[in-house]
Amino acid sequence: MSAETTQVTALLDQLAALAGQRGGDAQAVAELNNQLTPTLLRAEAVRLQLKIAELLDEADRLEFKAKLWEAEHELDGLYEVALQEESRLIKAVKAAIQAEREAEDGAREAAENHRLAVEAERAGHKLSATEQTDLLMRARAAADVAARFQASVEGARAHRESLEKTLAAARDDVRQREAANEVAHTLMTNPPKAPTSAATALLDGFRRLMWGQQLGKEATAVVTGLVQDAAKLTGVTRWTEVAAIEQHDKARANAAFERNMPAKGHPLRPSHPTSPVFAVRPANG
Repeated sequence: MSAETTQVTALLDQLAALAGQRGGDAQAVAELNNQLTPTLLRAEAVRLQLKIAELLDEADRLEFKAKLWEAEHELDGLYEVALQEESRLIKAVKAAIQAEREAEDGAREAAENHRLAVEAERAGHKLSATEQTDLLMRARAAADVAARFQASVEGARAHRESLEKTLAAARDDVRQREAANEVAHTLMTNPPKAPTSAATALLDGFRRLMWGQQLGKEATAVVTGLVQDAAKLTGVTRWTEVAAIEQHDKARANAAFERNMPAKGHPLRPSHPTSPVFAVRPANG
């Protein structure tokens, strides 16, 4: 028991002992003791119940803090992965830019060789057929080489553009994860009130509900299940079902009455669906 309860109990014992020593009404003191002791025990039970509630709240707080820490740790890991991916893509884009430049240089050189070969082929129209054929084959070969280099340039450019798009998406991912990390760090530094867990709701949820305390979605679901079970055990569920059936039957009877009886205000319309008394049509004349 608490210190206050122990002190009151000790005081009652002292009163009983004093009454016995002085020849007082020991029976009256004993009756007072018997009356107060159950109240004191109940008060102690309430105090312990509230202490249990505090312990349950502390357990929920620690559990919630652990979940926040796990979430922050997981977000940190994802943020590091995103940073590593961004760094890898930056290097890949730089390499792609260099490869594109080298391909452009090669394409320019091949295009120049092709131009020179074409000019030589055109200028050699007075040469022998063998020499003209050789010049023509050189020009065709230079054209093929220039085409391959140009294709390499286009491929390098497409690769570089694709990497840049991927890098932009990775950068967005880094920013989002950085923002999420800041939110998680803020929550970890100044955590909100921990929600009532299912375990706490199972042990103390009904009392909290009756005392008007707010419960979260999970805790409310647990308390709802307890209330439903209690309703079944106490017969409330059956009573509710019977009442619902009676209400349904009454509604059907009213609907049938409205369908089959004259309109409201008609002299032949009875007062209610089960009334045996019908109004009599007044005689003519």
